[in-house]
Amino acid sequence: MRIILDFRKYDGVVGGVEQGALQIARYAAKQGHHIILVAKQARTAAVRELVSQSRNIEVVPVRIRSHAISPRNAWLDNFYFPRLASRISADLIHFYYNWSFPFHATVPCLLTVHDVIPFTFREAMGWWRNHFLYRPAIRLACRLNDHITTVSEFSRRDIAKRTGVPLEKITVIPNGLRSPSPFDETVWSRLVAKLGLSEGYILNSGGIHERKNTIALLEAFSILVREMAYRGKLVITGAVSGAPYQDKMKSRCDAAVRRLDLESRVVFAGYVSEKELDLLMMRADVFVYPSLYEGFGIPVLEAMQVGTPVVASSLTAIPEIAGDAALLVDPRSPRRIAEAISMVLRDAALRERLIAQGRSRASRFSWEGTACAYLELYHRMLGEHARR
Repeated sequence: MRIILDFRKYDGVVGGVEQGALQIARYAAKQGHHIILVAKQARTAAVRELVSQSRNIEVVPVRIRSHAISPRNAWLDNFYFPRLASRISADLIHFYYNWSFPFHATVPCLLTVHDVIPFTFREAMGWWRNHFLYRPAIRLACRLNDHITTVSEFSRRDIAKRTGVPLEKITVIPNGLRSPSPFDETVWSRLVAKLGLSEGYILNSGGIHERKNTIALLEAFSILVREMAYRGKLVITGAVSGAPYQDKMKSRCDAAVRRLDLESRVVFAGYVSEKELDLLMMRADVFVYPSLYEGFGIPVLEAMQVGTPVVASSLTAIPEIAGDAALLVDPRSPRRIAEAISMVLRDAALRERLIAQGRSRASRFSWEGTACAYLELYHRMLGEHARR
């Protein structure tokens, strides 16, 4: 097969979405398929490394400001991609991030929709863009593409509900999980000094956003410190997200820290590298993920993989991904979050059970498995297209 894989979202930082696209390309190339990666960042280390590993991967650069909905990207969807498909005799186009509008496609088109968060949280885009741009756009994209994939059964049903497409048009292919970095004492020592860690800590990753429930986490940590005598710190990694509300969200978090008298106990670490995050995961007392909405929740599995017990939200896709390997709580109750963390800290048997079940749960998710499932779907779509 010759597959065009849309990699326009990649801006130089390899997050979960980007990791998935790279792994699909790598695995498909190993199986003898030819992958044409369309990217705006074609000269970065991640892309160069990918190309160096196989002659079956070709990178085609495009000039765009971002992957966001725009006239330029609409032109690429409807003119550039079809012409490219015809020129190189591609069999299928895989649009890998939430929206693309192939009105004039000449080959089957697959769209991956990771979640539809802005339908629930307008801060993900802003009110005007959310109601008048994103919502109509995602509905149109889901109807125009021949098939849709998403990362969880929760997301599958949410996408069908929000867009009106039938459930049978949506296939669930879960995300994979990268291997953690080996422990590095030098990097760890620098990280400890940088973040001021000494007596243990509770970790939260994934950024600061209304849907990440950061304020409730701070309130839960306050209860843990005041009433349950926890002596460690709370470390929160990731940037403030949700344009154009970043400043407002950061101000709310800072105000909550002052109100709760936690200035010396909370560390906003900001962006950390993969290696630094892995080390923080490995050494955390508990990993806490009280998100109000997730289409998947890779950080939960990343913590489980390195043997850290997890307290997580009982809402949206998280119970599906975590299974019985995390202590699930109502994230809308700071007290219940605090009590769950305290249980894990105090109950050695519970802690060991969560660690063992967490490792087992995480082992079920691999990028190779994800990529294999995509190849099977590509073949199925081509077969259906040939029978039309």
